[in-house]
Amino acid sequence: MNNILNKVLTICIGLLAISYTDSFSQDVYVAEVLRDAPLDTTRHGDISLSLKNISYFKNNEFFGEFADGYTLPGYRFRPTLKYQFLPNVLLEVGAEMLQYGGTDKFDKVYPYVSAIWQVNPNFSVRLGNIDGSTCHRLHQAILDPESLLSARPATGAQVLWRTSKVDGEIWIDWQSFIKHGDTIPERFMAGIRADFTPIDNNGYSLFIPLRLTFNHIGGQISTFPMPVQSLMNLQVGLKSTHKVSGSFINAIYYGVDLLYFNVFNGGDVHRTTNGYAVNPEVGMKSKLISASVGYFHADDYNSLHGMPLLTSSSRFTDAYRKARNIALAHVALEKQIHKCVRFSLDFNAYHDIDKSQFDYSYGFAIALSPNIKLANVKIAE
Repeated sequence: MNNILNKVLTICIGLLAISYTDSFSQDVYVAEVLRDAPLDTTRHGDISLSLKNISYFKNNEFFGEFADGYTLPGYRFRPTLKYQFLPNVLLEVGAEMLQYGGTDKFDKVYPYVSAIWQVNPNFSVRLGNIDGSTCHRLHQAILDPESLLSARPATGAQVLWRTSKVDGEIWIDWQSFIKHGDTIPERFMAGIRADFTPIDNNGYSLFIPLRLTFNHIGGQISTFPMPVQSLMNLQVGLKSTHKVSGSFINAIYYGVDLLYFNVFNGGDVHRTTNGYAVNPEVGMKSKLISASVGYFHADDYNSLHGMPLLTSSSRFTDAYRKARNIALAHVALEKQIHKCVRFSLDFNAYHDIDKSQFDYSYGFAIALSPNIKLANVKIAE
């Protein structure tokens, strides 16, 4: 079996010279429509009502030792008022509500306040609630895309930039705030993302993703019954894509991601203090359908927020296996209904090769982001 897996890995890496593009889960695909575009300076003085919503049904049929199955029916709704009182400065104020099916009230209601400064067309700064609508394009083994459906809105600071060859961001999400005497730790996740595209012409592109994240659990002004923890996850990839004309398939892609995990503090809390994972993948995209197959090998790999099946050490059960070998498959129907409306229906399969365990998930979601202009009021200089 090991010889077969080695051959599969070798073949997938060898195909890198041919092609690849990013493939995201249903959650990230539909949430792309919720992503904030750079400020349009011609909208100076605009006051608008933004209505962002993602409604979903997701069913996780997990039967193995690393995670239990569950179902998520629900929606997130974020009504906000936006005021672009300067050509390059915008203030957004509102709330975000989360409700699961079968409940008669909101499960969570969060305030939402964001200030954005568009320094120039390619560089912006954001404080308060930050844009986490695409999970910062992190690999699912670092940040589970399902967090878009159930986690609280990200709050902290974010710097984004874009050039002809590089798209990137630096961000921090402050997940738990503490005061003197609190008995809970502070928590935050910070990261750097840089996507390099050295080649993009004649229907062929080469894409190099780089991500580095840090998670911290601690704090000096609270007392909590656990050691301080500091963890790092690194992702480096090599990916490419070929556009195809005159056929059902629009593009084919191949790629590989290499992941590394390390614990700086609090190693006695985790069963593993450092490890790695490798994930080659091949897939296709058409106008409505995307599909991919891949292989995930982990060796003492871990993450605080990653997809629960893609780890060596479960954060939900006592399960631990140093080596994990998982075959992956993904099929989705994806439709851009309007520039502010997306729909997706998808199926994901995870086959634990070592245990002959088959898990799967399926779901559908629709995301909407209409923006309604209410007035135009310019501030006198």
